[in-house]
Amino acid sequence: MILSLLVGMLLGGVGALLAYGPELLYAIYHPYAYLVFIVVMGRTAAGLGWAVLSSVLAAFGPILSMLVATIFAKNAWLVSLGGDGASMNLMIANLVAIGVLSYLAKRYDRWGDLAAGGAAGLALFDGIDKAMPGGPEHVPGFWPWGVAVVVAIVLGMLVSLGRGCDRACSALIALVLGASYFVFLTGL
Repeated sequence: MILSLLVGMLLGGVGALLAYGPELLYAIYHPYAYLVFIVVMGRTAAGLGWAVLSSVLAAFGPILSMLVATIFAKNAWLVSLGGDGASMNLMIANLVAIGVLSYLAKRYDRWGDLAAGGAAGLALFDGIDKAMPGGPEHVPGFWPWGVAVVVAIVLGMLVSLGRGCDRACSALIALVLGASYFVFLTGL
């Protein structure tokens, strides 16, 4: 538990330093480095309660270090905690849900496939937000390199969380979640 908080704080410190660099590099790092870390924490948890606790601590670690960075920074507006309070809360809820779903993906039944696809689908949400012009978190220049990072992470999640031939079921669930969010954003 303490390790998940400390590593999360370390990743958040690196993210706070990258906030002063190129916008695309920071957009790729934040929140995807945290997402990969939370998938690992959720997957390696000993039980559901431990998965929830380690995912929450791993999600709050970067926030704590970024809060400290805003205290010492001259241009505190550069270190973003997720925009406004509502988007930061959604980001935390999304990360914790991905950690819990990563734990639930250990199951050897369709519920495990659903959890693996759900975790990958939730990871797609943030990538779609950043890639869509006019989206709530649009980052100019996120296409194609940022999208390639998101696709690589989602494919890595499907391979590592899925089970054999059932990876196709998990991929279909992730695709349905991503497509439905895309349709929601575009209003088709």
